[in-house]
Amino acid sequence: MLTVCPTIEVVKEQDLNEVLDWQIRELLRLCFPDWADIFQNCRTWHNTRPIYSVLARDADKVIGHIAVVVRAITTTWNFRYNVASIQGVCVTPDSRHAGFAHRMLREALNEATQRGFLFAILYCKEFLVPFYISQGWKLADDSIVMWNQRDLPISMRSNCPMYYELSNIPLPEGPLDVHSPTW
Repeated sequence: MLTVCPTIEVVKEQDLNEVLDWQIRELLRLCFPDWADIFQNCRTWHNTRPIYSVLARDADKVIGHIAVVVRAITTTWNFRYNVASIQGVCVTPDSRHAGFAHRMLREALNEATQRGFLFAILYCKEFLVPFYISQGWKLADDSIVMWNQRDLPISMRSNCPMYYELSNIPLPEGPLDVHSPTW
């Protein structure tokens, strides 16, 4: 039986053990069946390793997950910012609509702010846009293209890029390229 108030915790990537890694992958396989083959072996999309995850846990069971990956955005004027890229947001079907995603998201953004990120980004399905807007996220007005390598854009299965300003600095205007922070 689900407790009314599961534990919400930030877990650094280096602190994840094999059992917790397996539990997260099982949750991801349940919530993202189109990606089940990938999550059979790892918890990452597009070769991106999270720097931390936010978990909702009911006793020893993981019932919710958010991963935070470092990405970079480059603007038209070639300004570059590292951003907290939110991915793998999910809650077990029997635990949905109880506020766990909201609490995990708030914790993920608080941690990103403490780590000095100015912005957070995510891509979501269109039907999830109202949820994220209710949490303070904004739809991008201009194009945001994610790149795996300089000449290879990643085909995103979701179609709604969103952002969250973690400070009083506004997101730069114009098209943004999202890529690995190493180039």
